[in-house]
Amino acid sequence: MDPARLSLNRNEHRSRRVTKLVQVALCTSDMPRSIRAFVEVLGFLNAGGRPRWGAHVSRLQELPTGDDAHVMLWWLVGRQEFGGQIELFHHTSPPQRPRRDDWLPSDLGWTRFGIVVPDFDLTMRYLSQAGYVTMTEPMDSNGYRRVCFREPGADTIVEIMEEDPSLPAALAGSYSPQPALSYAAVSVSDLDRARIYFGEVFGFTEIEPDAIHRPEHEKLWGLEGAQSGCAVFMAGDVLLEVVQYESPTPKEPAPDYLLSDQGMMNVAMGYRDRSEFINHVAAAESAGATRTTEIPEVSGSVYLRIVDGISVELFLVPVGLDASFGLVPEELAPPGNVFGAKISGAK
Repeated sequence: MDPARLSLNRNEHRSRRVTKLVQVALCTSDMPRSIRAFVEVLGFLNAGGRPRWGAHVSRLQELPTGDDAHVMLWWLVGRQEFGGQIELFHHTSPPQRPRRDDWLPSDLGWTRFGIVVPDFDLTMRYLSQAGYVTMTEPMDSNGYRRVCFREPGADTIVEIMEEDPSLPAALAGSYSPQPALSYAAVSVSDLDRARIYFGEVFGFTEIEPDAIHRPEHEKLWGLEGAQSGCAVFMAGDVLLEVVQYESPTPKEPAPDYLLSDQGMMNVAMGYRDRSEFINHVAAAESAGATRTTEIPEVSGSVYLRIVDGISVELFLVPVGLDASFGLVPEELAPPGNVFGAKISGAK
């Protein structure tokens, strides 16, 4: 993507005062191993965590546990302000179930995400030393390298991307030694229907479909020769890639699929202003989305089911509460904020 065109898109995006994609949520079978992979190999910073239990989390994530849900969550952050967060879940009630053996990254739902790293060669060395194997050899893309691996805890495809100035994440804030969340990808059955949510409801700016990937990049995640249509949206300094596959034919989730199952659960759109948050919830419901819980009074989340029953989170965090939701590293958080805050509607 041309950097001058990117600059124009970024200015248009800001003028529309749209929200940001601030988080990718994963369900991992091995919380310590996943944390270690994202911290020691990929360079994210710890931002704390907490156990959650009870009826609210059951309703929020539509779990069949009544008031007996139990889950541990952990947060990791990179260089992006109010964004770029990796959220890890491990559910024990209901017990987490492994990803289905025949899953392909063309199947409906959230499929993969990418991170920009400041030192690609160093990251590759750390990846090898930790015993991880990439899915292919690195591939050149406009002079910058890309490669994917499947993080085994969440059994999720992570694309590692060299610092490419044409990507919004590479321009996020000032340079830092931490990585940045670059994009998240979702497979849908109806691209035009998905455009209604991501373009009209959430207000993301649609840009060129090859802004992140071209057809030959499908090889990186094991779908060489795949046939698909694509729409790409600028969601703050993270890109959102929406793909409708023709071949291989996407499989629907199992009838008993739960958000607590291993894999990529959803992404979160972040809001500072409650009125904007409420307006987007209402607009999504008018477009056919369903929500799982009431709207929080001060801060917290609503989960929505949109096209194909795909889950998205709308995440309300007023200024000053970032540390309470793991959006800043632990060493930068004011004492007592991460574990001790009493916040209405908190996650």
